[in-house]
Amino acid sequence: MQNRLHYMGGILNRVTTERRNKDWVAEQLDHAETRVLPVWREKNLIVGEEAEAVMATGAEARDVLERAGQVVLLGVNDGIAYVAADLSHHEEEALVDLSGPSIFVDLRQVGPTMERHQATLLAYARGISFWHKRQRYCGDCGSETESLHGGHMRQCLNPDCAREHFPRTDPAVIMLVHRVRDGKDSVIMAHKPNFPKGIYSILAGFVDPGESLEEAVIREVYEESGLYVADVKYQGSQPWPFPASLMVGFTARATTDEITLEEEELEDGRWFTREELRDFDAAGRRLARTDSIARILIDDWIAGTLPV
Repeated sequence: MQNRLHYMGGILNRVTTERRNKDWVAEQLDHAETRVLPVWREKNLIVGEEAEAVMATGAEARDVLERAGQVVLLGVNDGIAYVAADLSHHEEEALVDLSGPSIFVDLRQVGPTMERHQATLLAYARGISFWHKRQRYCGDCGSETESLHGGHMRQCLNPDCAREHFPRTDPAVIMLVHRVRDGKDSVIMAHKPNFPKGIYSILAGFVDPGESLEEAVIREVYEESGLYVADVKYQGSQPWPFPASLMVGFTARATTDEITLEEEELEDGRWFTREELRDFDAAGRRLARTDSIARILIDDWIAGTLPV
């Protein structure tokens, strides 16, 4: 499963040790071959019908870096540094000369069809730029923070505090709940209020403090559907920087049948067989996004290859 998931499997060495050296980081930013990935208000710069990532080099890269409100050294591959440059403080009109024929696009619109490594780079750039924008002030004392370690840490500027802040991600469990009744396999699929019309996916929810991932699966399934589950099995994980989640995929076997929806969470939820899922389009429904771990779990279950 892991080699089929989007936004992961990156090619970069994140140079954890080297990035602590300010002079070394400065050399990477000034290098003619360094590739700079512009980010603007959680959007990435894309060019062409094939949706290729724009990676500025040379004089163009220096221009982007000079305009950037935040710069992050993402990592190095084959001696070439990759850098995210956040331009969100500019109005879009001020960046027309930069973008040229390219456009800033929400990665979710083009990610499923992009070359895998490029999509991973853009997801990384988007995710860490989002974190920086929300850590400009210290959560302990409210003072301003500064970016250090090539953008992989922020530190409070109040000398009496000096709290170090590191990039965070929010773990969420996403689970395919299955059952066998009367000799037929089925899974629960649900439609959430914020989903586009006709979209159905598997259940998901954030992990609470003080619980394991497996406990989160059991709790979330019950809260959303009223079902009890057992045999919780880990299947894989996927970074999901929209804005800052890590999706941890599981399967679980339902030990009860009756679905009781939490209406604030789900508008609809029901059991579907493999045959019904294969005919989803004909029924006016659609499955989850093709770039999501949810879709991989669903497709593998339909194909009978998911180890449940």
